[in-house]
Amino acid sequence: MSSRQQLILVKEQAEKELRKLSENFSRASLYVENERQQLQQLQGYETEYLQKIQQQQHRWTAANSQRYRHFCLELSKTIKAQQDKVSLADQQLDGMRQSLFQQQQRIKVLTDLIERQQRQVEKVQNQQLQKEMDDLSARQYFK
Repeated sequence: MSSRQQLILVKEQAEKELRKLSENFSRASLYVENERQQLQQLQGYETEYLQKIQQQQHRWTAANSQRYRHFCLELSKTIKAQQDKVSLADQQLDGMRQSLFQQQQRIKVLTDLIERQQRQVEKVQNQQLQKEMDDLSARQYFK
């Protein structure tokens, strides 16, 4: 197997890996987007409940007011946990984006090497053809 053929096989494998990375990146992007939406939804609930407490607090019993405040505290903890989850997912997505970029660069390098080798082969073939043509011309000239 020639060096060029080996490079082509390596490039095909790299392209296969790139497709796999791309699919994983797409799934991860959807996951992050869903987690962001969930965070926004939780934040909306918190805003809604805090407004409800401010508007209706004066009508509530102490127990009812305490229950709403406790719920908002738990909701706040859940929001913090969701923010952490989104942050971690964003970091992982950035890592995946970097891996995709690096794999694209590898493929570009391999493509350039393959093209360079092909140009070199063509150059050698052209030189051989030119030499044969020159030899043929020289033989005919001296006949």
